[in-house]
Amino acid sequence: MVVLAASIITRGGKPLVSRQFRDLTKDRVTELLSKFQGLVANSSSQHTFVEDEHVRYVYKPFDDYYIILITNRQSNIIQDLDTLKIFAQSMNTYLNGYDENEIFESAFEIVSAFDEVITMGYKENLSMTQINTYLAMESHEEKIQEIIERNKEFEAAEERKRRAKEISRREHERKLGMPLSAIEAGNRFQASNDPNLSNAYNSYYSNASPAAQQSYYSSQHKTGITEESLAEPVPPVPHAGAIGGRGMSLGGGRRNPIAVASQRQSRVSTAPSPPLFQETEDEKPTNNGILVTVKESISAELTRDGTIASSELKGSLDLRINSQELAHSKILLDPKVDVKDKSYQFKTHPNIDKNLFLSSNVVGLRDQKKAFPFNDQTLAVLRWRKVGAADDNSLIPLEVSTWVSPSDSEEGVFDVTLEFEINANYGQALKDLRFVIPVATEKARINDDTNDVNAEIESADEENGIMVKVGQLDAGISGVVGLIIEAGYEEALFPMSIFFKSSGAEKAISGISVANVKSSREDATSLPFDSQATLKTEEYLLT
Repeated sequence: MVVLAASIITRGGKPLVSRQFRDLTKDRVTELLSKFQGLVANSSSQHTFVEDEHVRYVYKPFDDYYIILITNRQSNIIQDLDTLKIFAQSMNTYLNGYDENEIFESAFEIVSAFDEVITMGYKENLSMTQINTYLAMESHEEKIQEIIERNKEFEAAEERKRRAKEISRREHERKLGMPLSAIEAGNRFQASNDPNLSNAYNSYYSNASPAAQQSYYSSQHKTGITEESLAEPVPPVPHAGAIGGRGMSLGGGRRNPIAVASQRQSRVSTAPSPPLFQETEDEKPTNNGILVTVKESISAELTRDGTIASSELKGSLDLRINSQELAHSKILLDPKVDVKDKSYQFKTHPNIDKNLFLSSNVVGLRDQKKAFPFNDQTLAVLRWRKVGAADDNSLIPLEVSTWVSPSDSEEGVFDVTLEFEINANYGQALKDLRFVIPVATEKARINDDTNDVNAEIESADEENGIMVKVGQLDAGISGVVGLIIEAGYEEALFPMSIFFKSSGAEKAISGISVANVKSSREDATSLPFDSQATLKTEEYLLT
């Protein structure tokens, strides 16, 4: 058999979808389809095929439409009818109702199914199950590429933080009177192994200004010079004007200022650093039989004035069953949940009946005779994803804005004010709220005059920066926290990372909730169940 084209037309002859498997132009296919209407109208037989002098039309009527195979006249009619049956089954898979607009919306999926059945005009030996499997198959290369892109973004973020810390450190050294040129000169000097040059530099900086001594000490400390080597007596350097070649010598009762600075820095560097921030995991909730959990994670990027630059929501519907008697079940979602909403990308587990989910908001197994696992382990049966547009705050649970101004009394110090409140669309309390400012400094404190949520600085270290803990924030309460932070420049304070979570919430951001859980057996009785919603941040940034 040779299939030239497969088409869907209305009873009035209007072509909706057509796929050519041979070298046919659009005009030729349109001409053949226009002839089909006249052949069907003049046909008095009960057969579902008609012929003209060149081709054969094998067709099947459904509602107000025809699905047509255009083949050559020598094609095997038995095989053509079998192919037509496969095409009709594939259409039933992607169409909930035979509406013209729905056919247009599902045209890509229908044509893809046609391509799986026919290759270069010849039928593949495939079942409908195999076709669905091939169409649903995920790309391994795409997953690898996504992982590579995520790793690149993570490395770029880490490099940005490292450079910000380096710039802040250099600015701090500049304020202490340590010019960069002097540090680099010290480093170049240390590359030499000549002991005479080393003694000369030690002798010179022992009588230099305090700022020059600190600069020299910094360069020595970075290249690994120990306190003992700095504290040893330094041979005198010959003075040009001294009689008999004798030079100036250091007084015996005077302490080497470089050694004193080294000892002081040694005591500071050995102080223990604060522990790193680790998000605590909630305890596993008690399961009384059937537990349905709506888990969601939010990623967002907000500007300093509170504008939403981007947002992304990911979620999953997890099921836990601990009793064999309850394993034959199906989940009925709230009727208000629009599973056909194109802004949400819903994806069901391979064992879940997708048609039942799209048509009835029911999450159930394809094979009603089978049961869900009842080992009290979490099973994700439904996932979804939504990307919010710019300035769209529908996915934003926490709105944040900042005010940054230089301090009037101290140079290099900034007054930072954080304003935040829970979005009215979400309207639920958030726990473990923290702000992380990527600045490595010990000069940071809370401004008590602007701290109406009892915030506190939890830790300050080079790894995490300054971590401000707010704790729980209730709905309807706006919070304000003021900080006084030493930083080289304003840009060093950003991007700020925000962490929070919500456990046992009443509703999810997506609005997905469970209305009932019923038995998948014939009696369809309601089963006892518990449901909850959780939310956490994945990457919530203030840039």
